[in-house]
Amino acid sequence: MAIPEKTPRRWADFLNPDDETLDRLRYGRGATSLVAVGAPWDTVGGQWEALAIAPLERGLAALDVLDLPLDGEHPVFADHSRNELIVLVPAGTATEGPQGVRALTPGTYLVVPHGPAGGFVAAWLSRPTRGGARYVDSARLCEAVLVAEARRGEHARAC
Repeated sequence: MAIPEKTPRRWADFLNPDDETLDRLRYGRGATSLVAVGAPWDTVGGQWEALAIAPLERGLAALDVLDLPLDGEHPVFADHSRNELIVLVPAGTATEGPQGVRALTPGTYLVVPHGPAGGFVAAWLSRPTRGGARYVDSARLCEAVLVAEARRGEHARAC
């Protein structure tokens, strides 16, 4: 009897959380905080900015294009209420990207996950270790969004 091949997890697997996860995020005691972009909070210290990618599926596809490891300590979280992916990037690098990509820079506020999981409006997909955040390169992320869009268009034309 053949042993089934283990399929590696992808970022796209986070698109549709199971019912238990959704219930925990919606009705549990998940915590969020409102912080000024760039300010340290319980998990991420130091300076940072962020890119918000809508819809969530598009952002997850871009992370798959980058082949970013799921356990790579990159600060990435989902806002399920706005259907956005939030990716933290190095300070001073967040710029407006392709359509649907917003730069979140100092002077703006962001709801962020607080604690190990967060909540429905800010749920960790990849949580960094304290002081060990590995920020995603914003230019590469914007390029990956475009590549993911092109792949999606090619797939649609092939069907």
